[in-house]
Amino acid sequence: MPTSQLSDYELGEILGVGTVGTIYLATEKENGRTVALKKLHPRVCQNTLIRARFKREMTILERLRHPNIVSYLGGGRADDDQSLFYVMEVVSGGTVDDLLNYSGPLHWTAVVEITRQVCSALQFAHNHGIVHRDLKPSNLFLTPAGVVKLGDFGIARDLYAGDLAGSGITVGTHAYMAPEQITGDQSVSGKADLYALGCCMFEMLTARKVFLGENYAQLFDQHLKQRPPSVRDFCDCPEPVEQIINQLLAKSADDRPFNARQVQAVMLETARLASPKAENADPNEHMFYAGRQELVDRIRNRLEPQTREISGKRLAIIVGIFATIVIALIAISVSTQP
Repeated sequence: MPTSQLSDYELGEILGVGTVGTIYLATEKENGRTVALKKLHPRVCQNTLIRARFKREMTILERLRHPNIVSYLGGGRADDDQSLFYVMEVVSGGTVDDLLNYSGPLHWTAVVEITRQVCSALQFAHNHGIVHRDLKPSNLFLTPAGVVKLGDFGIARDLYAGDLAGSGITVGTHAYMAPEQITGDQSVSGKADLYALGCCMFEMLTARKVFLGENYAQLFDQHLKQRPPSVRDFCDCPEPVEQIINQLLAKSADDRPFNARQVQAVMLETARLASPKAENADPNEHMFYAGRQELVDRIRNRLEPQTREISGKRLAIIVGIFATIVIALIAISVSTQP
């Protein structure tokens, strides 16, 4: 594992604050590279379990080198030798959750494209024995070019190591948890991530969650017992998309698709039919898919107001500096006149 000291980085603005850590925009002093740096909160850095989970997250990310997973760039201890931190690539297009909050539901072609990429990340993780356990729109990061990157493996389970959550302990985000995850079943597998993927697809298409319980108890009961609504009651999408969501949201893990690759195959075929160019195209050439341009446009529309705001602030600063210089020059000129 690449190691470094916190003093090797200059911390900038805060990108996000979680329950156990803060993510900063940072600059690597030696080469000027911009990175995202996640650091444990001082108040929890002495907690043995939290430190163990943080270290587990670092080792998991180091193993998962994939284009659709946020890249791990190294980690180490803070200068006081107490807190831990690690460094990741910066993904500057926001998250899928940001898109939904900014402009509502996504067109089904964009959802197919996002799902196709997420499936690639999940299959890779599952092949390496990693179950994410917290798949949700806010953990799906986007580049301005429309590349989706799965992040935040803080509660991921390594099937080749002991589960730090302990027997019978429920971990995850209530709105996206599979029934077996809710009950703390020790047999939780990648099928739990597939259930969460179904929840994400439903939300991307409708801008509402599958179940709308007012508290975690109601949500758990709905995930365990209630039949999910049909996505086509809320939006227009191809029948195969509705069918795969229904399969993903099956109460029993055995009734869900065999793996993420099977879901991805449905997405590829749906995308092929939606875009004539895709018929003779290399499947790795993502821009051939109708959903990629739709996704890029949505990301750009959300980022442009922010860019204009930043540019406006910079312009105001420049004008202010220029005005200060002019005033100073006038003052000097007046004071030197006889």
